[in-house]
Amino acid sequence: MEHEAKELEKKAEALSKKDFFSSFFGTDNTDEVINCYNMAANQYKLAHKWKEAASCILKNAALYKKNSETSYCANAYLEAGNITKKYDKLEAIKYIEEAVKMYATIGRFSNCGKCEKNIAEIYEDLFDYNSASSYYKKAAYYFEMDEYSKSVYTQCIVKYAELSAQYNHQYEDAISIFENEAEKALKNSLLQYGARDYYIKAGILHIVIGDIVNARISIDKYSSNDPRFASSREKKFLDNIIDAITEQNIEYFEEIVHEYDRVTKLDNWKVYFLYNIKSKLNVEGNVELTPDGGVDLT
Repeated sequence: MEHEAKELEKKAEALSKKDFFSSFFGTDNTDEVINCYNMAANQYKLAHKWKEAASCILKNAALYKKNSETSYCANAYLEAGNITKKYDKLEAIKYIEEAVKMYATIGRFSNCGKCEKNIAEIYEDLFDYNSASSYYKKAAYYFEMDEYSKSVYTQCIVKYAELSAQYNHQYEDAISIFENEAEKALKNSLLQYGARDYYIKAGILHIVIGDIVNARISIDKYSSNDPRFASSREKKFLDNIIDAITEQNIEYFEEIVHEYDRVTKLDNWKVYFLYNIKSKLNVEGNVELTPDGGVDLT
């Protein structure tokens, strides 16, 4: 496979040189050159020679750019980026960003959003959550402009809110996003049930901020917006957490968390902030909440 790839790459290079002279006579074999590079790239992929495969695709990107074929050029940069992810994630980001610029010039905003989301996920893999948060916001910006990408917009803006709250302490911004998404969900019969998860996240952040009065007011507002939330386990959970904080009762706090987690498993994001809330209570309890792993029920 690798030998075949090298032969195809040599053929493409030979055709490129031939094309340089052929252009003087009005002939063009660019399509044949591109086809050879594509076939070479595929053979390199089969041989797991990712760097060589990416190199072939980048050569095609240069040819597309030379011929002002913006859409094909953007596709090539994106493909090169996806290949490069396998051996150099930061290098991959540069190619994917090139794709974003080109998709934007031709109004393919959904593609821009997909690329920015791709970059955000790469940064998450690299544990660079500040950069990941930024790129999820960029992805949401592009998805919002595309009529058929509203659900993906929600995924990205919520991810931005979660990361920005957890790593940048942007609590107010995150609360606003969760509340907006809850209101949007309530207007869609298929998404209404999801509103309560946005409300519980917003409620937790209100409690983290430490303004208990405003937290109660906000939680009551959520109940007014969604009567089903008023009788939900999520509403009861938030109310009980506030009571435990008001009483400075860590044992009650732990009991509330355990009982809720027993029926509805708490995700790591909620656990992180519950740990944050618990750490502000002065009394040592018997049960530990880990900031990254879940609730210890032993």
